[in-house]
Amino acid sequence: MNKSRFLGLILTVLISLVTVGLTSPTVLGGIKLGLDLQGGFEILYEAQPLVEGGEVTKESLRQTAKSLMMRADKYGVAEPEITPEGSNRIRARIAGVSDEATVREIMKKPAELTFRGPDGTIEMYGSDFKEGAAQVAFNELNQPIILIEVKEKDKWADVTRRLLGQPLAIYLDDELISAPVVQAVLTDGKATIYGSYTLAEAQELAEIINLGALPLKLTEKYTQSVGATLGKQSLEQTVYAGILATIFILLFMMAVYRLPGVIASVTLIVYNWGILLIYYWMQATLTLPGIAAFVLGVGMAVDANIITAERIREEMRSGKSLLSALKSGSRNSLRTIVDANATTTLAGAVLYFVGTGAIQGFALMLILSNVFSMVTNVAFSRFMLNLLVRSNVFKAPGYYNVKEKDIRPLSDKKSFDDEHYYRIFDFVKHRKVFFSISSALTVIGIVSLLVFGLNYGVDFKAGTSMDILVGKAVTQEEAESVLREAGFEAESVVVGGGGERVSIRFDRVLDAETGESNKVVSAFRSAFGDQVSAEENTVDPVIAQELGIRAIIAILAASVGIIALIMLRFEWRFALAGIVALLHDAFFVVTVFSVFRLEVNLPFIAAILTIIGYSINDTIVIFDRIRENMRFAKLRTFDDLCRLVNVSMSQTLVRSINTGLQVLVGALLLLLFGSESIRLFSLAMTLGMAIGMYSSIYIAAQLWIVMKWRSMQKKPAAPAAETA
Repeated sequence: MNKSRFLGLILTVLISLVTVGLTSPTVLGGIKLGLDLQGGFEILYEAQPLVEGGEVTKESLRQTAKSLMMRADKYGVAEPEITPEGSNRIRARIAGVSDEATVREIMKKPAELTFRGPDGTIEMYGSDFKEGAAQVAFNELNQPIILIEVKEKDKWADVTRRLLGQPLAIYLDDELISAPVVQAVLTDGKATIYGSYTLAEAQELAEIINLGALPLKLTEKYTQSVGATLGKQSLEQTVYAGILATIFILLFMMAVYRLPGVIASVTLIVYNWGILLIYYWMQATLTLPGIAAFVLGVGMAVDANIITAERIREEMRSGKSLLSALKSGSRNSLRTIVDANATTTLAGAVLYFVGTGAIQGFALMLILSNVFSMVTNVAFSRFMLNLLVRSNVFKAPGYYNVKEKDIRPLSDKKSFDDEHYYRIFDFVKHRKVFFSISSALTVIGIVSLLVFGLNYGVDFKAGTSMDILVGKAVTQEEAESVLREAGFEAESVVVGGGGERVSIRFDRVLDAETGESNKVVSAFRSAFGDQVSAEENTVDPVIAQELGIRAIIAILAASVGIIALIMLRFEWRFALAGIVALLHDAFFVVTVFSVFRLEVNLPFIAAILTIIGYSINDTIVIFDRIRENMRFAKLRTFDDLCRLVNVSMSQTLVRSINTGLQVLVGALLLLLFGSESIRLFSLAMTLGMAIGMYSSIYIAAQLWIVMKWRSMQKKPAAPAAETA
């Protein structure tokens, strides 16, 4: 017994758990919650010049965004996020507001620059100044000054004559920016603003004046609005689902893998804490889809522990000592883990750069989950396993879920397909049956898409959708009656959530100028009380078209990237078989949504990309074992190929089932107990995880056999053994 190593293991576990316990309240309390979890709204504005013939410059766009930030700050909004996008758009995220309608009305007004006399009378407007004429210069004392020029000399001369010796204050909206004193009557249309300005302050004032010469009109093109009550409910429901999923995974790992499972549970706790800590440090915003990605990430993170534990068990059964089994198992599993995580990370990266808003939050969590999993569930887990094994305290195979009768002497001659270690299942035998089933499902999907198409949500079809949490049970007739009396006709009205949630879909964009969405909410509050909370999603036709194009690009980019990645690590036949399998999985989910007329929106695209990443993740584990076994296999006949694939899949079957089960349970718990807002997302994930397990075993590997055998037939003198 090595006491120092055993003590090191105990201290490592205690320090880890105590650190997590002591810091978690601070971390959880400091994480920024998205609009969908605390209420608020997100609006994408399109900027247009108010002056005919003007243009929207990057500078005017930046200054308009700055003006919006000032308005939000003045209203008391905590940490508003307002950023320019592209050449003529501004995205505003405002969380935690009590009077959303008022804030939205204030935000969309054009920035107004005025010059006011001592009595508050407006003497000049920003549009009276020449565009871009305000410049920073320096006087003889090298102090910053601002040079300005007006369009009408006579008007300027009159103002300076009347206010000679008095301040001419500069206001942006109702915010005092500066109050220079008129020193002389100016007849040439030019002036110099003096003051105790720093260079930065002078540049900012010049930019504001230039902005005032070109104020921008803002039009809402995309809107997502969530009531505070609805946001709080979504948070509570999804966190509850996440806790259930985590408890299930921890208990499963300890029950199935014994001591390695206990260590895996510790690393998973540290992993969960670490992901939240990174969000806390980054001041990143945690969204509802982000929590969903977190829950699924826990299930996928455990995969590294399962792969390592299974390889250690395999090495122990071959007769190796515990320490040798640890070394061999860790080494052999590392390549599989890296290959599998790389594909999911790639799908997340594509989703992050192509997606927007909450979808980026989902993608960021997915990427962090995979990357940080390598730190905790590989490096940290193996560090503790080394301490455990080298301590020589728990040496009996039973502690590692290996039976004594299954261990063979190391001197026994063995081959890669020795059935002493595994029960070999004949997966290949019925490949044609499964090909037929998948082909039939594909045909059904194609027919359904041709006949019915997809039920596009407002993200892709444009319009306005509203989810109204009433707080009491209502009927379909009552909800429709409230809408009719308010003067609205909806494309669809669906009552769900135990009869307390009304989902309304309009095939047109509700007018933000007249506050139509507010009128809908007000109608329900008049009918059912002030506890009514609402979520709104409005998408302009132009934005809907853009989102559709970006969704297609995202799926294609992820698929191409995954093909390239597999071809670098494997042969092209593996890549082709893998991509067919993942497209098969994605299309199956699309088929279900088409047949049952379920709504397709941006979260659905996020689910499809995650399914693609997970599907290829599972497939790569099998492909990696096939590649490894090809070094020892003699491939001369079709039966040899079938034997190779059957053995490889049998060897990885336990891992595939255990990992798939945990990810599937995570998705299923989100579906059953998570927020109504991500119900369809959770359904897509659950279907995708289930079909992904099926395709990895019955589609991908079987396709590889067909292609490999055809290539072997073209080479009669094929070598007895080959490498990928």
